[in-house]
Amino acid sequence: MQLNPKTNQWLCHALCVVAALTITSTTVHAQTPKTTAPTATNKSHQLQTLLRQYHAIGQLDGVVLVADHGKVLYQGAFGLASREWKIPNTPDTAFRIASLTKQFTATLVMQLVEQGKLKLDDTIDMYVPDLRPGIGNTVTIHQLLNHTSGIVDYANFPGFWESRLGAKVSRAELMEIMNRDLEFAPGSAGKYNSSGYYLLGYVIEKVTGKPYQQALDDMILQPLRMARSGYEAPERVVERKATGYLKSPGGEYESAAPMHMANGYSAGGMYSTVGDMLRWDRALYGTTLLSESAKQRMFTPYAKDDVRRDLGFGYGWLVGTRKIGTRDVAVHEHGGNTNGFRSLITRFPDDQRLVVILLNDGGGTITPAIYQMAESVTRVLYNLPTPAPKRSLADILAQTIAKQGVGAAVGQFQQQRKTFPPAKSPNELNLLGYHYLLKNRLPEAVEVFKLNVALFPEDGNSYDSLGEAYVVQGDTPRAILNYRRAVELDSTNTNAVEVLRKLEQK
Repeated sequence: MQLNPKTNQWLCHALCVVAALTITSTTVHAQTPKTTAPTATNKSHQLQTLLRQYHAIGQLDGVVLVADHGKVLYQGAFGLASREWKIPNTPDTAFRIASLTKQFTATLVMQLVEQGKLKLDDTIDMYVPDLRPGIGNTVTIHQLLNHTSGIVDYANFPGFWESRLGAKVSRAELMEIMNRDLEFAPGSAGKYNSSGYYLLGYVIEKVTGKPYQQALDDMILQPLRMARSGYEAPERVVERKATGYLKSPGGEYESAAPMHMANGYSAGGMYSTVGDMLRWDRALYGTTLLSESAKQRMFTPYAKDDVRRDLGFGYGWLVGTRKIGTRDVAVHEHGGNTNGFRSLITRFPDDQRLVVILLNDGGGTITPAIYQMAESVTRVLYNLPTPAPKRSLADILAQTIAKQGVGAAVGQFQQQRKTFPPAKSPNELNLLGYHYLLKNRLPEAVEVFKLNVALFPEDGNSYDSLGEAYVVQGDTPRAILNYRRAVELDSTNTNAVEVLRKLEQK
C-alpha cells in the first residue's frame, strides 16, 4: 500500500448565529446564517440534518462550512477537539490541513513569477543545487507544480516513515530519496507527488531570502487577515488547535502518533480553520493575490489526476468538471491527510460555491468517506435528492468480524452481496486490511485484502497490499504473484517494483 503518512469575530458576527445541538453524548455546535431567503434557510436545515446523520454513524468529527457567493449557508462543529479534556470542536478550531498546503505554495510561486523573480520553465537546479544532473537540470518549476516531474515521492517512499513520524528528517535524507532515478520522463505523465512541493519550498526561500513560514505570512496570510492559519513550525504554539485521533473500524479512538510537522514543510505543514478557508476562497476570485492570467495557468488541468481519477492536475489543485444533476460543473478541489487529520476543500468557481471539511480523525491516508460526505453536501447545495448516509461496507464487515470472525463475515458478504453497501473505491477495504495488518491479525488482513482484489481486479495497489500481507505471513510465492500483478497494472508503483526485486532475489 502506498501511504499518503484571534477568533474570527467579524465572520461569525456578520454571517451567522450559534445554535447548540446535542447528538447522543457529543456536543455539536452549529451556526446558521442570518438570512430571510427561504431557499438558504431550507438548505441550512437540510445540511444540519444530513451532517448530524454523518456524525451519528461515526463518519464526522470536525467542522464543516458551506458557502454560496461568500455567504455562509451552514457552519457546524461536531465531536471533540480534545478527547482527553472533553473540549468540543468549534467553528474556530484550527486543524492540520496537510496537503491543502500545496495550493498556498503554488500561489506563492505564481506571485514570484508575476514579480519576475523566477520563470515557470526554469529548471530546479537554478534554486536547489543538491539535485543531481539528469534531474535538477531537466525538471522545471512547471512540472513540479503540476505533478509531472517524475521525481520519487518522499511521502510515499517504502519504509521511510516507519520510525520517523515524530522525528525531524534532514534535508540530506530527503534529497537522497529525490535523487533516485526518475520514475518517468518529466512531462510525460502525471503522478501525485509531495516531493515536488517540498522542492518548491526551497525555491521560495531561495528567491525571497525568507523562511517559508515568513514568506507565507507576508505574501498571503497577513494580507488576507487569515489570523487562524499558518505554517506549523515545531516551536509555534497554535491556540485552540484540535488534537488528532485514529478511529478503528470498530469505532474506538486512540491518539494519533506524534508528527514532526516540519517534515510536511511546503507540501503539507499548514493549519487553518473553516473561516480562514472561506477568506482564502474569496481572495481567489479577485486579483488581490494573482492576476487573472496567472490564475488561468494555475487552474488549467495539465495531466490526468491519479487521486480520484476524474479531474486533472493544475497548480496545487485538482481541476476539471463533474456532472452535478444534468450540468457539467467546474470544480477546483484538493484533499489533505496526515496522521490524525483529514481535510477537503471543494470550490465550484462558476457558481461561487464552496464546501470545506476539516476533521481530526484519520490515519494519514486517502479515505473515501470524506469525499462521499462532500458529494452529499454538494447535492443539497444544488437542490438534488440526497439519500441519508449509511455505514460503509468496511464498517459492516469489521463489526461482523468482531462478532463472528473473518470467515463468517466474508461468507455472509458473498452469499448476501446485494444487501451490503457497495465499496466506493479500493481504498475502503484497503484501509480495513491495514488496520488488521498493523495489529498483526494476519488472517483477517489477508482475507480482507483478497476480497478487495476480487472487487477491484484492475487496481494495482490492492495487489500490492495483498502481497505485503503475504510477506508478513511468510508466504513468499503468493507474495511474488501479487507483486507481479501490481507491477503489471501500475509500472510506476515503485514500492511494488522494489519489493518484488528483493523477493525474487531470495
